[in-house]
Amino acid sequence: MKTEFQINSKTCEKSFNFVKNHGKTIVYLCSPFTNMIKPSTIDLIVNTVRIDEVVGEFVSLKKRGVNYVACCPFHNEKSPSFTVSPTKGLYKCFGCGKAGNAVHFIMEHESMSYPEALRFLAQKYNIEIEEDKNLDIEQVKAENKERESLLVALDWSSKHFEHTLFENEEGQNIGLSYFEERGYRHDTLHKFGLGYCLNQWDGFFNAATAAGYKTEYLEKGGLIKQREDETWFDFFKGRVMFPIHNLSGKVIGFGGRVLEKNVKTAKYLNSPESDVYHKSDVLYGIYFAKKSIKEHDNCYLVEGYTDVVTLHQGGLENVVASSGTSLTEGQIKLIKRFTDNVTVLYDGDFAGIKASLRGIDMLLENGLNVNVVAFPEGEDPDSYCKTLGGDAFAEFLKTNKKDFITFKSDLLLKDADGPIGKAEVMRNVAESVAKIADSLKREVYIKELSSIFDLGAEIFTGEIARIRRQKREHGDPELKTATASERQQKNIQVSKDIFDYWQERDLVRVLLLFGDLEMNDGQKVEEFIFTELESNGIELEDNLSKTICDYYTSLKADGITPNANHFVNHPDSAISQFTVTALTEKYLISDQWFERFEIQVKTIEENYVSDVVSAINRLKLRKTDKLMELISDMIKNPKDDEEQEINIKAQQEILEMRKTLSKTIGSVVIR
Repeated sequence: MKTEFQINSKTCEKSFNFVKNHGKTIVYLCSPFTNMIKPSTIDLIVNTVRIDEVVGEFVSLKKRGVNYVACCPFHNEKSPSFTVSPTKGLYKCFGCGKAGNAVHFIMEHESMSYPEALRFLAQKYNIEIEEDKNLDIEQVKAENKERESLLVALDWSSKHFEHTLFENEEGQNIGLSYFEERGYRHDTLHKFGLGYCLNQWDGFFNAATAAGYKTEYLEKGGLIKQREDETWFDFFKGRVMFPIHNLSGKVIGFGGRVLEKNVKTAKYLNSPESDVYHKSDVLYGIYFAKKSIKEHDNCYLVEGYTDVVTLHQGGLENVVASSGTSLTEGQIKLIKRFTDNVTVLYDGDFAGIKASLRGIDMLLENGLNVNVVAFPEGEDPDSYCKTLGGDAFAEFLKTNKKDFITFKSDLLLKDADGPIGKAEVMRNVAESVAKIADSLKREVYIKELSSIFDLGAEIFTGEIARIRRQKREHGDPELKTATASERQQKNIQVSKDIFDYWQERDLVRVLLLFGDLEMNDGQKVEEFIFTELESNGIELEDNLSKTICDYYTSLKADGITPNANHFVNHPDSAISQFTVTALTEKYLISDQWFERFEIQVKTIEENYVSDVVSAINRLKLRKTDKLMELISDMIKNPKDDEEQEINIKAQQEILEMRKTLSKTIGSVVIR
């Protein structure tokens, strides 16, 4: 008989159910299109994957000792605090706190459910998915089904458009002819999955519905639209199609270029925002470019789809496009996962270049090193690469690139009108330099500006310092208006409110690390902890701490000896993240100086008994603090003298208890 084991976790509710079966707790995973993945397959996937290989596909890792480091892909940072441990199979960011194993990384990075991430890794490592077809899949959540259904519909649509381009008469005569006229080889068209949507109002709609795809997913994918009379029409009618892929290669949207002349419609149409397509976080071509970007430690940034396709065909694969939109923070963050170096390729349109300068400032602000290449008037990366050929074009980029500050100075000086105009240019360029966080880089650029404008470096140093000071003063309105005492009082209140949280999580930490080890009296650590909690009437209030302890005891009840792997590999990212944090040390003690002076330093494992006792005593001390607060309030408003006498006696007992606990753990008690 199966009974559900409930866990208070949003992640769990979305992705999986816990089922106790035949005396063992097994994680069964659901997918709308397949039956459940067998636990043995899950174990094989988790044990096979190499976390440095998995993370390394999305983040540029640098070797540091036995580990790898990088700037965190989950938050903006200037210096690397993201660590990957191949030996432990874990990642941990000491900046934002994100942590887990390879499966959790794919879940977080690619916004996948747990089963999706497992299937992604199984495909990468050629592991055959074994499923138990007798298990119930009715509990799969609707949002997971919709997301996966949308991805399947988009994938089918991409293949349909590609098939139409090569196999349909209209597709060949119009779409394929257009691409061939632009010089694209068939292998290039297949690589990017380029296609064609028939110039019919409902040609695609009829084909998709006949293939069994629901209109709701076709509409959500932006492939069809509904008229006022509730009939449907094809959104990309009569356009060549550019599928847009995410980092893992899944089609998430489309760009469509109209081919008819004198048509009153936009030259390019893009898919609307959806559950899987967020335009501000997507770069066209990133899936095909990520490996080359890492290898060359540089990313070429262009504007359009054809720029990317042409450069790839010419041999430059480390190129992506912002798809004609203004550069966004999300797109910059995506680039930074693979390199700190960006080369922006502009066409010869002077007005267009000036309008794009703000995006380059954003690159500087996010810590990237920016070079710029401008092309002759009337040329763009697409046309000029075809004119020169791939090798000559690559050489042109090397010899004509300028660092952004020099490029911007030269560009704006062309349009400067007299001394006042020149002063405005200097101020404008100084604002760009002020966005650079690295002080050494700023100094280098200040010397460069001094040379360009023939002025003393101290003038630019002062102006840039003023700009940065203004930015700091206006950066946080709350800190600007609050007094020091108000901020201190706010911090004290926050610290007081979450104090139990830290004590409870520290207790759970030692439970996970040392639960199966023995105390000095031979009692297991886990027994000691749970006995202390029960005998002192302590109930955990932190939801995550309580969830982990409940899961720990349920494993014990099923005859399973819990260890860290049960929690590291847990589908709930909150549980996994907490466990990884408990297992990961940010700093390692160097033996060099201690050995020199013959000082013996105990490791955490050698000192675990003291650690466990300290954790339980600190939690008990905090609980007595809460009791003291409660009894103090009761003393202020007693019902009668008898109750007051009881209250005072209780207060004295609690105070003695606090003194004993404080002496044991070395804390100071203030009366």
